[in-house]
Amino acid sequence: MDFYLAIANKIPVFVLLVLAAAATIAGDYVGKLWSLNLKPWTFWFAFTLYALTALFYFPTLLREGLIVTSILWTVLATVGFLAVGVLIFHEHLTLLQWFGVGLGVVSVIILSW
Repeated sequence: MDFYLAIANKIPVFVLLVLAAAATIAGDYVGKLWSLNLKPWTFWFAFTLYALTALFYFPTLLREGLIVTSILWTVLATVGFLAVGVLIFHEHLTLLQWFGVGLGVVSVIILSW
């Protein structure tokens, strides 16, 4: 655990949050593939990616508060979910849902200050 924390402490919090969000987005992508074909390997690969999310996210809690890290991670992941859903799986959002996404992005900017 000490080796893991020593490495994680050298990585900026924002980078860890981006990596955690990327692992979650990849997990959701593979999870969606699983929902389309029910192949066991896609289930376990998605599960592994979600576990990787925790490895990147947990060290952020040692250096930043829960509220800020959670909101930043949530917005980063949401933008990624949107990209995967809209661009890859051709899902659609209502105007109100797009407005909510925009508010989420604005919240990240405010939290970053």
